Amino acid sequence: MNRVRKSVWGRGRRGAVAAAVAMAAGAAVLGVSGAAQAADVEITPAASAVTASSNDGDVPGNVVDGDYSTRWSGQGDGAWLQLDLGTVHTVTHIKLAVYQGDSRENVFQLQYWDGSAWQTAYNGRSSGTSTALESFTFPAVQTSRVRYVGDGYVLDSDGTAGTWNSLTEVEVWGGAATGGGGGGGTATVPGQVLDLTNWKETLPTGPSEDPTEIGQPQLATYDDDPYFTVAPGGTAVQFRAGVNGVTTSGSGYPRSELREMTNNGADEASWSATSGTSTLTVKEAFTHLPNTKPQVVGAQIHNASDDVSVFRLEGTDLYVTDGDDTHHKLVTSSYQLGTPYQAEFVVSGGTIKAYYNGTLETTIAYTGSGNYFKTGAYVQANCTNSSPCSASNYGEVDIYDATVSHT
Repeated sequence: MNRVRKSVWGRGRRGAVAAAVAMAAGAAVLGVSGAAQAADVEITPAASAVTASSNDGDVPGNVVDGDYSTRWSGQGDGAWLQLDLGTVHTVTHIKLAVYQGDSRENVFQLQYWDGSAWQTAYNGRSSGTSTALESFTFPAVQTSRVRYVGDGYVLDSDGTAGTWNSLTEVEVWGGAATGGGGGGGTATVPGQVLDLTNWKETLPTGPSEDPTEIGQPQLATYDDDPYFTVAPGGTAVQFRAGVNGVTTSGSGYPRSELREMTNNGADEASWSATSGTSTLTVKEAFTHLPNTKPQVVGAQIHNASDDVSVFRLEGTDLYVTDGDDTHHKLVTSSYQLGTPYQAEFVVSGGTIKAYYNGTLETTIAYTGSGNYFKTGAYVQANCTNSSPCSASNYGEVDIYDATVSHT
């Protein structure tokens, strides 16, 4: 049976009385006056906008399902849980319900994205006395993304330290969308929207079979409209490739695509499917398809010679592939252009698990090495099978967030 990561775009809100009680309780925890928070509203995103560096099967979306019997769990110092607010908001406090919080004190930081780096807004511990939501307040920040960074927990009973980071519920509180700063709204280059530290961009431009590649540190401030630029609205990066674009020597199709790197972008990533856990989580939307052959790849696992598994849109049919089997798993037959969705690959122990909006769609046996992640717009058409042969005939993908972790 597929494990469902409760992924719906809408999230039900509590009643006004309950919200008032919750805010009052949060003020009591941290000594913040009720008046200071009176104008705040809950801006918690849906499960599809919640991602994490890792999980043990207790998935990120569980923290916004309103169910205290479910949880997210990630192991190790620095394990993180991220909530993408979609647009820039004023954030004043975050509420956390800790798993076994009446006996554990979670040690953590609350961070926000300032447009170029993560900043710490709060550094501390949970109370160790409650499994209910506790409010953690900090000076108001403008941001489109927040995250919990865990450093394990301490047992109240004897002070023993544990390495797990587990939350049952999370709420984000603040003000309405501002339309500026913090990685959205006013972003002018892709590096202000996405963390591009460990990526390299391949463009559909340059000499024949030798497309332009942009690496760090140039990539941090690079923009090439319309192929690699901030999408309208300022909260996503637009990747575009025309059917007449330059291709690599190993492919007949053009792309505007990020390739995974390491060491702050200095070295190409290369990892094994049988060592540790490698995860790619992408929030993206296909926004345009080429004529005649309307096919674009939005995210993929690649090895030294070929693609291993990809998220591939053909018209309205979205597939997860398995090697040369391009129709391995039909994810949906009714995809509408412009609809954001979450794609996730989790590679561990000789298997690839592919998730769509938090739901496990397929598990693929794979033990190869030399692997790396890619994401962007990899157009599956060219001038031999799609017309007109011009830049006006293109594939396009908007990416709101792309994170990679190896544990």
